[in-house]
Amino acid sequence: MNILDENIVVTQRELLRSWKIHFRRIGDEVGRMGMKDRDEIIPLLHTLRWPTFFTRDHDFYKVVPKTHPRHFVK
Repeated sequence: MNILDENIVVTQRELLRSWKIHFRRIGDEVGRMGMKDRDEIIPLLHTLRWPTFFTRDHDFYKVVPKTHPRHFVK
């Protein structure tokens, strides 16, 4: 399941839709707007089946615990 952060711009979302790539967006289809990375988004992702999270947050990788077996950040 592709999950887009709320900071993914509308033009990028429209492009994904035109390519028939399904996604859910934080604040629209899943979670709520203004969720905090470490305290709210990461626990939310743990409740979803095979989530792939896309964000424009350059420092998101800093808040992800490196020792969790289900995390891969690149």
